[in-house]
Amino acid sequence: MIKHGFLLLISLILLSGNAFCQDEFLKVECTVSPRSIRQGNEGLLKIKIVVRSGIRISANPEFIIKFDENESLSFSKIFFAGSELNLPITQEKEGIFLDPQKEIEVPFKLSESALLGSLTVSGEIIFTIFFQDNWSIKTTQKFFANFVSRKNYNIKKK
Repeated sequence: MIKHGFLLLISLILLSGNAFCQDEFLKVECTVSPRSIRQGNEGLLKIKIVVRSGIRISANPEFIIKFDENESLSFSKIFFAGSELNLPITQEKEGIFLDPQKEIEVPFKLSESALLGSLTVSGEIIFTIFFQDNWSIKTTQKFFANFVSRKNYNIKKK
């Protein structure tokens, strides 16, 4: 009985440690510009990826940004590949890697019927982390950014 309890405790510690490890390697910072958007107008989602020293993001397999469905928002596409975002790359003998120094900007439009108040743009980034000792792992990182929807008095009711 004590042996099973000890194994359960060790398992919980390892699982909780894995949940926080990903944030140690890569952090996604998102903002919406402007912070306040009127119904029917456009906004810009800005994504900044901060990578820990010694970690690289592989360009192959593909780096993908995928947006969660939201009736109030429309993007030109529901997902974007790294090659479509014109992200700078560096080529080394181990492979081709993305240079995350550039902020990613994705335009969107707020629908004319969007709810008023606080709204959220959310999604996930699918990528492969490449470590210095030549091993890699494919993973995802969720992201979100909040903004405020305001009434647009110039929209004529039908």
